[in-house]
Amino acid sequence: MQATVRLTANDIRQLRSTAEQIARRHSSARRFATEIAERVNLATGAAGLNIRAITDDPDWEDTDLHTTHPWSRIRERHTLANGTALFDLYVYERPGIGETGDLACCVEAELDGQGLAAFHADSAKNVWRRSDL
Repeated sequence: MQATVRLTANDIRQLRSTAEQIARRHSSARRFATEIAERVNLATGAAGLNIRAITDDPDWEDTDLHTTHPWSRIRERHTLANGTALFDLYVYERPGIGETGDLACCVEAELDGQGLAAFHADSAKNVWRRSDL
């Protein structure tokens, strides 16, 4: 049986709050909408929310955006690949209720068996890492 993880309500609040703080560095919008990317491996055709489940490339250059899903999918139980998961999150300006504006930034969320492990922004900058790692 494959290991899975479900984020706690606190992890989800922290993820949303941090993603919006990062978006505020790039946008003057007051509200934001966050979506989870489903990526596809260009060589194998495998698609998934967990980037580590579809590629061994540490920079995931062999993947591309396939589609995005609503933020609510973060509450699902997620299957880990080699004990971890990596999600690509897109944070958009939200000019009005139900409207999606321009892309403000991208944030990566790293999970392990204990839940939220780290945030990365702009594909390289380490924004936050759980203290017990």
